[in-house]
Amino acid sequence: MSATDNLNLPIIDLRELDNENTRADFYKKLRKVSRENGFFYLVGHGISQEERDDLLNTVKRFFALPQDAKDKISIDNSPHFHGYTRTGDERTRNKADFREQLDIGEEVVGQTLLAEDDPHFYRNLRGPNQWPEEVPELKGKALAYADKAHHVLSKLLKAFIGALEVPEEDFSVLTTDTGFTLKLVHYPANDGEQGPDRQQGCGPHKDAALLALLWQDDVGGLQVFTEEKGWIDAPSVKDAYIVNIGEILELATNGYFTADIHQVVMKPHLKKDRYSIPFFLSTGIDLDYLPLLKLPKELQAEARGPSSDPENPLFQNVSRNYMKARLRSHLNTTKRFYPKSYEQIVKSGNISSSAY
Repeated sequence: MSATDNLNLPIIDLRELDNENTRADFYKKLRKVSRENGFFYLVGHGISQEERDDLLNTVKRFFALPQDAKDKISIDNSPHFHGYTRTGDERTRNKADFREQLDIGEEVVGQTLLAEDDPHFYRNLRGPNQWPEEVPELKGKALAYADKAHHVLSKLLKAFIGALEVPEEDFSVLTTDTGFTLKLVHYPANDGEQGPDRQQGCGPHKDAALLALLWQDDVGGLQVFTEEKGWIDAPSVKDAYIVNIGEILELATNGYFTADIHQVVMKPHLKKDRYSIPFFLSTGIDLDYLPLLKLPKELQAEARGPSSDPENPLFQNVSRNYMKARLRSHLNTTKRFYPKSYEQIVKSGNISSSAY
């Protein structure tokens, strides 16, 4: 580990969870880094470099397609927010993100599309994906990768039961029927000719999820905000993923865990494209009420909020809050499928503060 001692983020080895001789120590480390950092490197995850490279090469072939070919599977065609987003069409904190991406969710077909006035219309977040006919192998490779990433984060999520010393039945609402979003992301190189706006690869945000599992190439640009040091770099580490705590876990632990603000900065004249593959684990689609976990007294005393009051609206309507984040991030899609929400968003000026 000496080669990584100078990293800004700690490293967790998931293999220690499977060894009864190291499991207790793993729980302590997981609890410590999730409280102090909210971001950490994960090794021992079981996803091979060959699998990642195979998917990455396929992803690059997709993004290299002519623009009109990518636009055929535009996210603007999907009421489920699954599909391709052009560079600049997603916004974070009212500002365009300079990246293009393909959003993939669970492959759900035959589901009835609910009207915008339906109280359960957030269920529209699950539905069929769109796939490029020019790169037909992308579907199988992306969904296979998503299965493995889902397994890794589900295993890690359940490890928090031991790390927090909470009853399994209290935690089970978070581990039941979990969903996911897989993003395949391309950040075009910044040639410095389009001004400072092009530096925002992805603006400052927290992830509206339980956990995120991020693979990134070695170009750099990911930064995490900390109270002590301000913005710190989070470079790639060979064979390691970055895991970060989402807002749902921050809320459920009353702020004992930290969901850190992060961003991607594409510095001028770097002249290198950046690729990343983030995977987000979300709660069950019909989770309406987020539990406030009953932590041991010594952990409760260290919780930092946001609120110990279960009546706080952030604890309620969890899936609707997921939907709101998508509605604010992708205004063209919202305008087409959810016009009432679009009018409210534009009137309030409340464009997305989260790039999830």
